[in-house]
Amino acid sequence: MKKLKSYTRIWSVEKIIYAINDFRLPFPVTFNQMTWFVLSLLVVMLLGNLPPLSLIDGALLKYVGVPLLLTWFMSKKSFDGKKPYGFLKSVVTYYFRPKMTYAGKAVKLQKQTFDNSITSVRSEVHGLSD
Repeated sequence: MKKLKSYTRIWSVEKIIYAINDFRLPFPVTFNQMTWFVLSLLVVMLLGNLPPLSLIDGALLKYVGVPLLLTWFMSKKSFDGKKPYGFLKSVVTYYFRPKMTYAGKAVKLQKQTFDNSITSVRSEVHGLSD
């Protein structure tokens, strides 16, 4: 049984498809899985002539196997408790957001060149003036 951290998760029930029109599916499919399959199929169709996908000869493997593999990966695997899409999104936002913050706002430091600081220290130590 799955532990619930909050009651809001109870109301977010994932919809499952058991049949399409009169065709009964061999296993239930969620809307999320169907979306990933269609998107990965479109990507395979658009990028089918590029090197990694162009090396696959079988049409069944290329247009069904690769999208099924991507769908399984995106719906079943998790990194740090997140789905791959959420994990990738958090990694990208981490690289683009400011690293030094104070109270949620970016901290801007004054720029100093390393060479100027060395000459000012030398002049203070040796009593030299420029």
